[in-house]
Amino acid sequence: FDVAEYRDMLTIVRDRVQDMLDRGLTPAQIQAARPTFDWDARYGAETGEWTTAMFVDAVIASLQESAR
Repeated sequence: FDVAEYRDMLTIVRDRVQDMLDRGLTPAQIQAARPTFDWDARYGAETGEWTTAMFVDAVIASLQESAR
């Protein structure tokens, strides 16, 4: 587990989601665009306590909250 790589992934996903929000995409459209695609094989999960979709939802919520 490389902390710098994980940090970079978080930053890139955040930037991708922010760009999509800025372009007016809905949360469903953002999920469909799969902003985590590059890292899904390593960090993604379809089931369990913390899924990739839940992660993307959390990023969206955090960015929407900070925009208020």
